[in-house]
Amino acid sequence: MCGIAGYVGRFEPALLGRMNRAQGHRGPDGSGEWHDAQAGLAHVRLAILDLSPTGAQPMADASGRVVLSFNGEIYNYRELRVRLERRGIVFRGGSDTEVLANLLACYGAECLPWLNGIFAFAAWFPAEQKLLLARDAAGVKPLYWASTPTGKVFASELKSLRGIPSIDWSLDPEAISAYLTLLYAPGELTPAKGVRKLLPGTFAEWHADGTSRSGTFVPAHYSQEIQPFKEKDAIEACRHYLGQAVRRQLVSDVPLGGFLSGGLDSSAIAHHATKALGDAARYPCFTIGPAQLAGLSAEGFAEDFPFAQRMSAHLGTSLQVADFDGRAIDDLDALVWTLDEPTPDVAAFAAQAICRQASRQGVKVLLSGAGGDDLFTGYRRHFALRSERYWGWAPASARGLLRRGFATSSATGPLRRRLAKLFRYADSAPAERLASYFLWIGQESLSPALSPLLRESMGTHRPVDLLRRSLDGLPAGVSRLNQMLHLERAHFLADHNLNYTDKMAMASGVEVRLPFLDPDLVAFSERLPDALKIRGSESKVVLRQSMRGILPDEIITRPKSGFGLPLRQLIHGTYGARLSELARSGRLDATGLFSGEGALELLEADRRGQVDAAYPLLGILCLESWVRQFAGR
Repeated sequence: MCGIAGYVGRFEPALLGRMNRAQGHRGPDGSGEWHDAQAGLAHVRLAILDLSPTGAQPMADASGRVVLSFNGEIYNYRELRVRLERRGIVFRGGSDTEVLANLLACYGAECLPWLNGIFAFAAWFPAEQKLLLARDAAGVKPLYWASTPTGKVFASELKSLRGIPSIDWSLDPEAISAYLTLLYAPGELTPAKGVRKLLPGTFAEWHADGTSRSGTFVPAHYSQEIQPFKEKDAIEACRHYLGQAVRRQLVSDVPLGGFLSGGLDSSAIAHHATKALGDAARYPCFTIGPAQLAGLSAEGFAEDFPFAQRMSAHLGTSLQVADFDGRAIDDLDALVWTLDEPTPDVAAFAAQAICRQASRQGVKVLLSGAGGDDLFTGYRRHFALRSERYWGWAPASARGLLRRGFATSSATGPLRRRLAKLFRYADSAPAERLASYFLWIGQESLSPALSPLLRESMGTHRPVDLLRRSLDGLPAGVSRLNQMLHLERAHFLADHNLNYTDKMAMASGVEVRLPFLDPDLVAFSERLPDALKIRGSESKVVLRQSMRGILPDEIITRPKSGFGLPLRQLIHGTYGARLSELARSGRLDATGLFSGEGALELLEADRRGQVDAAYPLLGILCLESWVRQFAGR
């Protein structure tokens, strides 16, 4: 688990050292560089497998046909190594990197579908004068790239690309709008017009002569047929696949542990991990307690902590309470710099606190429950989608009455806001209505806080259209629920949750693994009928049933609790004061993105309960910070 960077083209090799230093926090255990006349590779190392020098990178295969810079873990590397040994390959060490280098030398991009892991890598083929880039199917590991007149560059983090001449750092209005309304920029987008992300499950080949090609190495989401599982069989299969996923991801030459919120997902993983390890002491768990929130209300954590304690006692694991400094949340500049992107989600602070605590305890690998909601349901919008059975069949004119009625209601409070959000796109086409559930605020509510220039440059682009277009890649006949779960995995998970988790974990010298994203478990979830995912008021039906009699009942039946900090308290406290200062000093207007006066009006409307704008308001603060730190404006 590391940081990678490099180029194809006419760059000075000294660039490699600068790129390594910019993301050196990703690799505290070593660094390396390699270059020839046409390409360069850089690497910083967090040693997890084969801690010896034979695991150092960039690494060549046995024949010298490939030079590799690799970030990630290949969980099935031992099986793949046996395959190579049968071909006569002789290995120097025991790392998964060496296995991957030799796989690429023997098979090229053909081997990509065989990899079970989390990864982003760059492999240079000197004889063919080409660079192969690839990113794992779930998008766990990030990979940014840019084109310049001199050639192409790539890195694990945006900050490694700063200072490279001719990269266009002007702001992408489509991405800016998405950060404010979705909390993330979907797909290839980044805040900078000249920098893109390699999509999950795809590869790109860059040739020294300037030609390139790209493609995908994983099937489309929900391309398998739904199977008529008997519920008992589905429950047994779910238990099997999750246990198998956890066992696969326990491979490590360093101490590991896990996140433990006391929710179903992290508790199920903790159970399977302690069972596989055979010793609960080998799986320390980490959480945050209410006492760590330093004067803030315990929004989320007050509910979580007693359950985490109960689950830890049940399993016999230790439970480490992260040392969370509540003052850290005031430093949004540090948040934005670490995340690389203007991600407006203070849950990232909690993830960072847990990873730092694990690192202090010598734990370099943590298993996370992220992904359970995205495979098996669990978010509030999944229930909102299910509510369409009561009104979605009505004529558009009747649905328009619902939209207008709640939009013009003078009532305030959380329930009114949720109903207004539910019906905001009630009379829209089905795909647009489905995508709209991911929006935190409507464009009409946000618009006054934006500068006239930004509104004009956005033109007819709408963030909801980015998600709607993503649905076009699904096979015909995919259910509405699975369409929503596709958007969860392709965007909310990959572009948001996994991105901030990776950046915060790697800044702390910790690798986070996600058993729910194991390809066999993912494929199983795609074959499940909707009724085994959500039924009435119960989400994760088959997952819950698979843990009955194994986990305590109060863990299985507890409602979902958000993993975050009390943002609404902050937005009318510390963050609101900061927003007011920036608006009144003219700084918001100076970004060219915002109207300071309009932002203050939005803050007041949120205070009155007329609109739920806490996340968009945080987005304004994060974007101002990003523009200043990355774009130099």
